[in-house]
Amino acid sequence: MCCVQPVVKVICVTVIVSAAMTLWSAQALGDEGPAKPSPTPIPTPAARGVTPEQYAQAQAIAQATSLSVRIDAERTLAAAERAFLDQRIVQVRAEREQIIVRIAALQAEAAQRQRELDRLVQQQYRESQHTPLEVLIATGSVLSAIQATNALGSLADAQHAALAEVQRVQADLDSQRADLAAHESDLVSMGDALAVKDAQLAKLAAQADRLAGGGSAAEITVLRDLVETELAATAKVDQLVGSALSAAGAPAFQQALAWVWPARGPVSQPFGPSALTLEPPRTYHGVAYPNFHDGIDIALPLGAPVFAAAGGRVAFVGHLPDGAEIVLIAHDGGLFTLYAHLDDTHAPPPVKIGDAVRAGDPIGWIGLTGITTGPHLHFVIRRGDEPIDPSGLLPHS
Repeated sequence: MCCVQPVVKVICVTVIVSAAMTLWSAQALGDEGPAKPSPTPIPTPAARGVTPEQYAQAQAIAQATSLSVRIDAERTLAAAERAFLDQRIVQVRAEREQIIVRIAALQAEAAQRQRELDRLVQQQYRESQHTPLEVLIATGSVLSAIQATNALGSLADAQHAALAEVQRVQADLDSQRADLAAHESDLVSMGDALAVKDAQLAKLAAQADRLAGGGSAAEITVLRDLVETELAATAKVDQLVGSALSAAGAPAFQQALAWVWPARGPVSQPFGPSALTLEPPRTYHGVAYPNFHDGIDIALPLGAPVFAAAGGRVAFVGHLPDGAEIVLIAHDGGLFTLYAHLDDTHAPPPVKIGDAVRAGDPIGWIGLTGITTGPHLHFVIRRGDEPIDPSGLLPHS
């Protein structure tokens, strides 16, 4: 899932680690090691929910020229995102309490309005037992009969108004309950993201401690951590796809798939065998590769929108073991698309499991989650456990 250098010159974790390994090898041979790459700033577009501070932090990560510098920059960003989540959780909890109070007040009003409607219905029933003709016969007064007719008409109008009030209060209740459900969902999502940030900070702190000792052994240990985390993320994707395929009652999509690009940006790393050591091994078309990139990376700025590449149903929204926020969509013919490194803090995915989506629907925004040192989308198409080259399905224009 790592990125390689796109147009904006984002430096990948793998490139940095590989450079560290090369440097260690060169030092063992008495060389001065490779020259450090010159960093290129990340452009600052008007992106959704992204602050100038975030851009500065992302730029610091992209400009890192060593593993220790990158880890320090990642810790700064993760700590800032965690603090933002803390503040947002407090705000959402306060809003949730206000909604609960409003729901209680509306429930009381709804009961009162319903009692009033019941009273009017009962009164109408009683009045309807005496028609104007009966009043005329009983009283011998035409005026009394006319007055009785007008009273019944007014009563019907009052009943109609009371019914309208009951419906209004019920609509308000439904709206508030929907808001409450959304706030509950947001709290669960933010709680999950908060736990991921805490785990990420703990892992980064441990890696920084190892690197503080210096030497190639420390770098190799951190590299091993990164490789194991990537392998765990790949295994999790396999599990998610397998679970979605075997789900009972999974809906079939009887429609021809029309594909669109999931993001508007240059491809920074293609599909296929890779020289990057963090890419996991894979057997593809009967050939075993030590490192294989199972999708394409599309270089984009923070906050750029990500779209469903084809119509389908959302099968998973959440984090992988490497911390990457992903959306997994099931399509016709046993196909799945995966969208990784999405934002989980300022603009989390607007979709949830079970949502039906059409090609081009927004499903998230570019973030810096998972093992990546620059904002980009990792996009994968799979049929079962077999990856498919997206370039064969996505439009060429």
